[in-house]
Amino acid sequence: MEKINNKEAISLVVALCTNVTILLSSQVIINDCSSGSLINSCLISLIAIALTLVICSLYRKFIGLNILDISEYLGGKTLKTIIGIIFIIYFLFTSSILLYRLINCLKIIYYPITNIVYTVLLFIIAVGIICNLGNNAFSKANYIILPLSLLTIILAFIGNAENFDYENVFPIFGNSINHTFITGISNLFTFGGINYLFFLPSKLKNPNKFLRISVLSIVISSIVLLFIVTTILFMFNANLVEGQLFPFYSAVRYIEFGTFFQRLDSAFLLIRIISFISFLSITSNLCLNIFKEIINTSDEKPIIYPFMLLLFSCTLLPETIKALDSFHLQNNIFKFLFFITFALGMLILIFAKFKKNRKESSL
Repeated sequence: MEKINNKEAISLVVALCTNVTILLSSQVIINDCSSGSLINSCLISLIAIALTLVICSLYRKFIGLNILDISEYLGGKTLKTIIGIIFIIYFLFTSSILLYRLINCLKIIYYPITNIVYTVLLFIIAVGIICNLGNNAFSKANYIILPLSLLTIILAFIGNAENFDYENVFPIFGNSINHTFITGISNLFTFGGINYLFFLPSKLKNPNKFLRISVLSIVISSIVLLFIVTTILFMFNANLVEGQLFPFYSAVRYIEFGTFFQRLDSAFLLIRIISFISFLSITSNLCLNIFKEIINTSDEKPIIYPFMLLLFSCTLLPETIKALDSFHLQNNIFKFLFFITFALGMLILIFAKFKKNRKESSL
């Protein structure tokens, strides 16, 4: 497998966090914390940075290894397979949830009479082609696409500055101190890219830079989160956000840069679609790599098409099981899967470190 450089690695983690923030978590944060959303965003950002430092500290004993390698060291092939399957489920279902939300947004805006199956199929075909290219084509493409995505976020903030209602930040603790500081910690799922860090060391050209790459990635993601939440909070109140499928898109629609660039929402959606295809390619490629390691095969291409079919089916689940169409249920599923996989990853690292320390001390 071709290794990636530091900048490509940072862009991968930031892309994962940014797509989760735009398509899901920014709405969750504002619904939960209301005017306390900025404080909550700062809180979970600090926690995410602290957890990243802990992960990097634990990885000092396992330079260049991913969580599957460490799981095999700790509990053999069986534990490696269990952990691999759990992470595949996490990336598969969270990706399908975000894809479904984006597709629904496109359906409402542009394709109200088009069957959602055809739109999903277009995304799946695009991702399948990228995965077939191999040689980390997705990481190189994402390195080019991500700056455009971040630029649209900054433009949305700057372009809407004159429309901001700064009174929306009061009361500063939002619905309650409990919502902002206690239950609001569950919004840590915004930093879904943290779970990608468990697999990053084995992909790096220079694994010794893992600490720097990881911290910088989460810091940039934290800044992006603040830009997005600030834009939505100062533009709308919580009640309006509650009824929005894609609130950040609504904020973009208000931007006017002179008579030539009167509306940027179409350009924003185009960049968002391209960015999400990149996001989907990252998570799909990771799932394929995990599966390849589990079954010990050198060629992942035979499993690309079955996996694309699985992703396609999972994305359409809300259409067949109407209960899954609920925003709150999707949010709860996302949070549950994030914390389960993160906790398992941390436990594996901690116990593996104890095992290694004990072996070293017995020598």
